[in-house]
Amino acid sequence: MGVKKYYASKDNTITNAFKANLLTRGSGSNMGASDIIETFVIHGQTSTSLSLPPSEGNADAAEQSRMIIQFPTADVVSDMAAGVLPSTASNIKFYLNLYNAPHGSTVPLDFSLDVYMLSEAWTEGRGLDMDNYTDLGQSNWIRPTSALLWTQAGGTYLPAADTKKTIELTTGLENISLDVSTQIYKWLDSSEANNGFLIKFPDAIVSGSDSYYTKKFFSRTSEFELYRPTLEARWDSSRKDNRADFYISSSVATGEDNQNTLFMYNFVRGELKSLPTLVNDRMSVDIYSGSAAPSGNALNMVADTDGTILTSVTGTLLVENGAQVTGIYTASFASTSSFDTIFDVWHTGSGGSRINFMTGSYIPKPVNTTDGIHEEEYQTTLTNLEDVYTKGQKPTLRLFTRKKNWNPNIYTVATSQVVPAIIEDAYYRVFRVIDNFEVIPYGTGSTNNNFTRLSYDVSGNYFELDTSCLATGYAYGVEFVYYLQGEYLEQPEVFKFRIKEEDK
Repeated sequence: MGVKKYYASKDNTITNAFKANLLTRGSGSNMGASDIIETFVIHGQTSTSLSLPPSEGNADAAEQSRMIIQFPTADVVSDMAAGVLPSTASNIKFYLNLYNAPHGSTVPLDFSLDVYMLSEAWTEGRGLDMDNYTDLGQSNWIRPTSALLWTQAGGTYLPAADTKKTIELTTGLENISLDVSTQIYKWLDSSEANNGFLIKFPDAIVSGSDSYYTKKFFSRTSEFELYRPTLEARWDSSRKDNRADFYISSSVATGEDNQNTLFMYNFVRGELKSLPTLVNDRMSVDIYSGSAAPSGNALNMVADTDGTILTSVTGTLLVENGAQVTGIYTASFASTSSFDTIFDVWHTGSGGSRINFMTGSYIPKPVNTTDGIHEEEYQTTLTNLEDVYTKGQKPTLRLFTRKKNWNPNIYTVATSQVVPAIIEDAYYRVFRVIDNFEVIPYGTGSTNNNFTRLSYDVSGNYFELDTSCLATGYAYGVEFVYYLQGEYLEQPEVFKFRIKEEDK
């Protein structure tokens, strides 16, 4: 599962808006414990003749509310080191997710919000009052902490263009899902200190004459778990084992497309374990023809896209997220051999010291060229989905997919095993059934890092579902979309399950 959610470690709303008396500003108020964060701009509520103390600012200045929020990037670093995330940050896209909080006040239309990186550390505070600004404390419009003043009232932020992001809103009721990868990279490589984000209306609106009141989001203390702010890491975690869809090299395909990858899984007493006798986790892989077993001499393979011809290629431990995966080995090559069955022999050593670890097999397929476009429809089943999961479980869910128009005769059903169809570009989404709230969207396309793309092996497609990002007490649905012949085709099947409380 190529998605990991990190919840905000602190958030707050800071404001210089006037209190109900329209005589003093709430610049010293704190709202760090509220279940809402809020941003707005108000013009023209007071007389220009109103005199305010210096600490309250200019009476004519726009009333503003800004949101500040911070995420635990130290947890991201730890997960990268542990192999939970890719070890190279550039392989991950990071999204800031904020969820609209409905309210009874007016809602601005057709506006944008700017997202900056804060340059000064701040405390969250325990204030609650978002109406009369009676809860004093820090952080606030004037102070990030009790001991310091903001260098720039309203939150000091980095002005550089590459640290700023802007998001457009139309109805004012939208959720926000914003790519903030550039900013997160700066925190991860320590080129900037992680002081969190500041979210506000653009300067052009602040210096203008039109009011925009009010945009609210759920905060980190909201009782609604799925609506709390998150920093979402997305990456492609799919594995592609071509044993069931090994294609013969063809002039109509590129060198890269002619390459196939085979996997060897070393299970010992039901657990994946790495082979203890290998040097640098490397072995040799030979391929042979044969009817029921390998025979004759090893066949030629093309190991690289540059056309290098070898009779043996190197198999190595699978590397994912910058770390080796226990007990799973891979070898990639191309082959022009078109025998009915090909055998792959994984081994180390030679002659009398040779040790064979596994002999697998595959049936090579030709690359299809046709006289027209033939659309295929599929039927999909989740073969091992359970009705109920405990929050935190990470089940590996397997699909059985076959062509919808498959009509076997009685003899075929009785004598042949049904082979699942492999969908090379398949994606899933997870939603809450009661309101169709999308917890994990389809992660299609390079802009999303294909983060929900399904893996596949000889038994079909599969994916790991991390239930830690799902709220307890609800039913959820899983749906799939297949990318076929240049189109994303959503499949009609919906598979449902429920999340219960974690076992104590």
